[in-house]
Amino acid sequence: MGNLGGYQLMTTLAKRVGGPGRLLALAVAGGYVVIRPVEAGAKRAFQEIRKRGVAGPTNGQVFRAMSPGEDRDLKIRAGDEFRVLESDGDAILIELLGDANNPYFVSGAFLRSISDFRHGSDTAAE
Repeated sequence: MGNLGGYQLMTTLAKRVGGPGRLLALAVAGGYVVIRPVEAGAKRAFQEIRKRGVAGPTNGQVFRAMSPGEDRDLKIRAGDEFRVLESDGDAILIELLGDANNPYFVSGAFLRSISDFRHGSDTAAE
């Protein structure tokens, strides 16, 4: 009987706003009002990162994946290309070209394992 309180709350709210259809419409509109500014802010931040000057040795360069790989929510196929946006130590911010869900944070080790990516500090050690 743990959901009885939630059910009572939903029916009370539905009665107050004029029915379950209106409650659903209000929930959708409220979600849009909250989510849309967050989405716009994320897009603006992504554009600012792209506009910023190239500071690191690999920032702005495009690399090609030689083998498929997966890192959290990023799935790269062989032949995919990515652009390095920023790097800080082993944390690399990339843009997967042609993907709508950009950007992604990945490790330099992951990128080296699947592509022709070489970080500036890595080439000195080789």
